[in-house]
Amino acid sequence: MRKLLLLLLAFASPALVVEGQDIPLFSQKLTNAFIYNPAMAGHSFGSATASYRSNYANVAGAPENKFISIQSPFLDGRFGAGASLFQEDVNVMRNSYVSAAFAYHLPLGRFNRLSMGLGAEYNSLQLNPNMLSTLTDASDEVIQRYSSTTGKPDFSFGLMFENQFVLAGVSANRLSTAWFQDENLRSLSNYYTVFVQGKLPLRGGQDVLEPYFAFRKFSETNKTIDLGLFYTFNSKIIVGGAMRNGSVLNATAGFYVTKNLLLGYSREMILGDMNGFVGSSSEFTLRLDFNKKEPKGKFNSDYKSALSYRRKTLNTSGVGGKGGRSPKQLAKAQKRVAAYSPNKRYQNTAKLSGGRKSSMNKPKSKFKNKRRRPKHFR
Repeated sequence: MRKLLLLLLAFASPALVVEGQDIPLFSQKLTNAFIYNPAMAGHSFGSATASYRSNYANVAGAPENKFISIQSPFLDGRFGAGASLFQEDVNVMRNSYVSAAFAYHLPLGRFNRLSMGLGAEYNSLQLNPNMLSTLTDASDEVIQRYSSTTGKPDFSFGLMFENQFVLAGVSANRLSTAWFQDENLRSLSNYYTVFVQGKLPLRGGQDVLEPYFAFRKFSETNKTIDLGLFYTFNSKIIVGGAMRNGSVLNATAGFYVTKNLLLGYSREMILGDMNGFVGSSSEFTLRLDFNKKEPKGKFNSDYKSALSYRRKTLNTSGVGGKGGRSPKQLAKAQKRVAAYSPNKRYQNTAKLSGGRKSSMNKPKSKFKNKRRRPKHFR
């Protein structure tokens, strides 16, 4: 019965292997994606995340995933670091995964940035202590093999490029595992990931539309492709969905209870008759953001800076290049430099505004243009 269950789960989920569960496909939008690509650690803001995922509601002993992580930028965003802890129970097996990531973010001009990251991890595969009472065949090869904890360290490398409108990255994970030739030394397989995520501001930067593509190669025969679209409304509500090969549909919704606290839910369904047999998967996410710069504020800031750059008179009026950034400040600056102008009449804002009577309005003197006679003619 246990072998039949594992076969059903392997058929239903492309991420599952019989000898130990791989990193699950958590919602890319709501969870910290540096568990797939270490270059994403601290790339925009800091966050602490907790997620719980229950898979295949109609299957007894189906995988359950628990995940917590924290990551943050530091030194003015030039560096980022993060750590995560993941645990998965699949019937009689338990996979524990601890990882850490460090990233360097290199600015390339005003809006472009190249990130490089290194990740270290430790995997532990053992029998699930909560299910030991259900085991009846103590001579089973799987039970004997995993009766004691087995684990090993590994490392990953990732690259990522970011500008105003796109975020793209590649990573190679579990590189030391890829170098092992002895199958007995492998507990989990190495894998590779590629993703591209758009960032399209709408409504003057108040909303953001994010198309998403991801490719993950877990083995020669195990490849997953995700196509998704997410929409963030007023930096408070997140809705979206994604399709995965194998007719898997994912729907995601998130809501900021406060400015920094996000509650999220994702539901994954296998389309067709298989959905009624294995059921759907549910994922609950709680995320606390910090050191965050809102997309709306960032967009408006970039827009204002670009506008100010084009209209140099707003920044260069006055002596020493110090000018006003508002009409009132600009008027004060013009008034200060009026004395140095070659044409006082047109630079002096007080005269132009009618604050004083202009010399043009003064009556002309009766004798102004007459030549004074010499004294001996008077």
